[in-house]
Amino acid sequence: MANLGDRDTLVSQLEALLHEHLAAHERLQMLLKQKRRALGQADHQRIMAILEQENECVQTISELEKNRLHIVGELTLMIAPDAPEPMPMKDLAEHFDEPARGRLLVLRQQLRQRMELVKTETHIARRATEALVQHMRGLVQTIGAVCTSAGAYSPAGGVPNEVIAVSTFNTTA
Repeated sequence: MANLGDRDTLVSQLEALLHEHLAAHERLQMLLKQKRRALGQADHQRIMAILEQENECVQTISELEKNRLHIVGELTLMIAPDAPEPMPMKDLAEHFDEPARGRLLVLRQQLRQRMELVKTETHIARRATEALVQHMRGLVQTIGAVCTSAGAYSPAGGVPNEVIAVSTFNTTA
């Protein structure tokens, strides 16, 4: 069985990892807010740059989560060797003395709150993206209608089924 020193080392590593997790989620939330502003301004270049940073941040979070699960698994084996799966953080923390227990529970709660904020920002950014796509679709339909002298909508109010030919050169004899 592992000694108490190994367990304390793993708890310290878990705390440090949770701090990194919090920072990464905070960065992701900031990027999502920036993306929403860039979408509002239809700033394609800024959106692309933010998407690259967002992808890197998500990959970092994924790696942190793998490491967290590994440490939690190790700690679970030390506490309950016959456990069929790693303990949830809340249950795991209850097996430690103060102040480690309190720190882990506080970090867990902070991380859960940050994840909810990221979820909310993601939802808002998705709606902003959908609104921008709808706006751009309407612009393309309007431009197509102007170029072909056709209506932008069918008599039923939908998008016409005909292929819209775009021409910028008209002559008459």
